[in-house]
Amino acid sequence: AVGSNEMMLAQTNVFRQHGLGSFREMARAITVDRAMLVFLNGIDNRRRAVNENYARELMELFTLGADRDAYTETDVRELARALTGWRADWNDTEGLHNFRYDATRWDSGSKTVFGRTGAFTWEDAVSLVIDHPLHASFFVAKLWSYFIPTPPPAGVAAALEAAYVSSGHQIRPVVEAILRSPQLYQG
Repeated sequence: AVGSNEMMLAQTNVFRQHGLGSFREMARAITVDRAMLVFLNGIDNRRRAVNENYARELMELFTLGADRDAYTETDVRELARALTGWRADWNDTEGLHNFRYDATRWDSGSKTVFGRTGAFTWEDAVSLVIDHPLHASFFVAKLWSYFIPTPPPAGVAAALEAAYVSSGHQIRPVVEAILRSPQLYQG
């Protein structure tokens, strides 16, 4: 648990701010969000003590989906290394505060994620999952499922994925297309 209404409100505002904008920018913002850094152990993820929680959830829940052969356990471990470096201070008066990136906690070594190798940073980690070939299909199917309980027909899914990618991973065009879809109005 995060234990802070203020942090949870700030996180809600991240979703409000980016909800119809760039998914990439929303993923970047939520990756550094204080509540997310606490809840999925981002502030505990450091160079010599890598914590995989956020890396796994970033791929499984937010960008690629489980059981789709989109990533391996090695990809999780390596992406977690890229996400190292965050920290916060604690005292009894303020609780967790002074959230910040600390390069001395970042694993600067070479990492291999999805077959690509580099000294990836947290920003690179976000780009790697969003640029993954299976991200658009996951995103479209998940967003569609919030409106329509049956999966989209293949042609509709392909058109939504193309709109999403060609817009630079903008959420609004996909939502608008779903809201215009005849499947939304079929009972």
